[in-house]
Amino acid sequence: MIKITKEAGCWIQYQLKLNNLTHYAVAKKANRNSRTVSDFLRGRKGSKVIPNTLSEILGYENFKALLDAIPKESFEPIPEGSV
Repeated sequence: MIKITKEAGCWIQYQLKLNNLTHYAVAKKANRNSRTVSDFLRGRKGSKVIPNTLSEILGYENFKALLDAIPKESFEPIPEGSV
């Protein structure tokens, strides 16, 4: 079972939006419901199927490759007062 951080989920959701894909489209391909996809991307629940489906739908060889594509800046906190 794979579980991701909220930050990683945000980046993956952004990639889905760039490709005009919805949680429903991922859920349908994974044979799950969109709530399960949402919970996975928010880091609330783990999954065995959704990571592979996300990798496939976004064009990555596997889920590790997808996670490796996330810019390291996505995990760094924004300093206070810089926004």
